[in-house]
Amino acid sequence: MKCSDNHTFENWGQTLSFKPKRFCQPESVQDVIDIVQQARAAGSHVRIQGAERSHSWSQFVLTNDTLVNLDKLNKPLVADILKQQYTVQAGIRIKDLVKVLALDGLGMRNLGSIMEQSIAGAVSTGTHGTGLRIGSIATQIVKLKLVNGKGEVVEISEADMAHLRAARVNVGALGIIVEVTIQCVANYDLEFSAYWCRFEDVTDIIPALNAENERVRIWWFPKPLLGLRHDVVITTMNPPNSPRGTLGAFENLTGSPGNKMGSSNLPLDIEVLFTALGKLAVKPDSSVLLSRFTANYVQVLTLPLPFILHRECEYAIPVENTRDALVRLKQIMDEGDFSTTLPFEVRFVAGDDSLLSPTHGRGVCYIGANTMENANEIFQRFEPLMKSLDGRPHWGKHFTMTREEIVKLYGGSHAEFTGIRAKFDPDNVFGNSLIHELFD
Repeated sequence: MKCSDNHTFENWGQTLSFKPKRFCQPESVQDVIDIVQQARAAGSHVRIQGAERSHSWSQFVLTNDTLVNLDKLNKPLVADILKQQYTVQAGIRIKDLVKVLALDGLGMRNLGSIMEQSIAGAVSTGTHGTGLRIGSIATQIVKLKLVNGKGEVVEISEADMAHLRAARVNVGALGIIVEVTIQCVANYDLEFSAYWCRFEDVTDIIPALNAENERVRIWWFPKPLLGLRHDVVITTMNPPNSPRGTLGAFENLTGSPGNKMGSSNLPLDIEVLFTALGKLAVKPDSSVLLSRFTANYVQVLTLPLPFILHRECEYAIPVENTRDALVRLKQIMDEGDFSTTLPFEVRFVAGDDSLLSPTHGRGVCYIGANTMENANEIFQRFEPLMKSLDGRPHWGKHFTMTREEIVKLYGGSHAEFTGIRAKFDPDNVFGNSLIHELFD
C-alpha cells in the first residue's frame, strides 16, 4: 500500500484544496482495515475520496488526518449472468465499469451525465441520472461490503434492508465501501432526440413529457444563445421507435433526422451544443427537432467531462413543484439580468427508500445551477428558493444546510441514519466538521 505525507488534494472544479497528514491508496481490503484500525488507535480520522480527481464540490471529503483514495481497488470480481448481477471493487470508475458489464451483455439501468466517478463515490453521494420511473445509481446496489469504524468488514445485502437503506447513500459516514454488487439489466440501445424551444413552451408540458417519455432532460440557457434569453433544449432518451407524444408537434423545419450536431453519433458535447445552435442557418420561430440518433445507452445517457470549470449547486424538489420552481427562478434571473456559465439542468428521478437519498420517499425534479464567476450571487438566490419548495441538496455539490434543516427534510430517516452511524462508527473515525454538524 502506498501512503504519502506530502499530498495536496484538489478537486476537479478547483474549489477545494487541502493537505492531509497522510494520503493512502489501499490495494486490498486488508489495507483498508489497517488504515482504519491505525486511525482508531491514534484517535484520528479518515475521510474517503472515490476517484483521484474528485468530481465533487462537497466538503464531506475534507480532513486534517488521513485521506483514502480508492483508485487501486478497481477490479471486477464476480459476474452472475443468470441473476444479471455483477460484483466489483468499489473504486472502479463508472467509465470502466460499463465496459466490463458490456463484455457479458449487461448494462446499468441508469447513469449520470458523466462517468469519471468511482462507483462507490457515485453511490455514496446519491448520484442520479434522469427518468421519473427510474431510480438513482444507488438503487441498483443489492449488496455491498464496507469497513466500519471498528475496522470490521461488514457485508450488507437485501436480506438486511435496514442497514442497506443506510449504507447505499452514506456520504462516507458509516465506513469505507470496498465492494458493491450491482443489479444490472441486459445491454440496450436508446433513441436520443433533442428539441429547441422557448422557456414558455416547456413549463406547462412537463407532466406530459414525464408521462410520455422514459427519460427527459432539460437544459435552460438564461443567457442569449440564439439571440434570445431563455432558450431551452429538451432531450429525450427512449427505447427505439417509441411514440413521439407531445413533442411530435416540434418536428418541423430546421430539424433534420440526419442532423447529429457534429461529426459522429456521440451525444451532445457541451461545446458541440453551443456551436451547433449558434450556427443554425435559420433562427427558429417555433419549437424544432435539432437532433436524433440511436446508440448504446452509455453514449445516449452520458456526456464528456465538461472542459469548462464551474461550480454546481443542485436540489431535488418534489416533482409537483417543478413549474413553480422554474417560473420563480426565471423571475430571479430576469430581475438581476443574471447569466450562468453553463445551462440550468433539469432532470427527474423516481423515489426510493435510501435513508439519506434526496429522492427518499418521493419522485423529484432535480434542478442544477452551473456557473463560476457569479456562483455566490446565483447560489445566494437559488438555494433559498429550492429550500422554500422542500428541496433536498445533492450531497456531492455545493450546499448550505444546518442540522435542523436536514432533520426537517428527512424526519425519521435522519434519526435512523444517525443511530446506525453511532453503531458503525462509535469512535468517530470517519468524522469531520460537516459530518459532526449534520449526523452526530
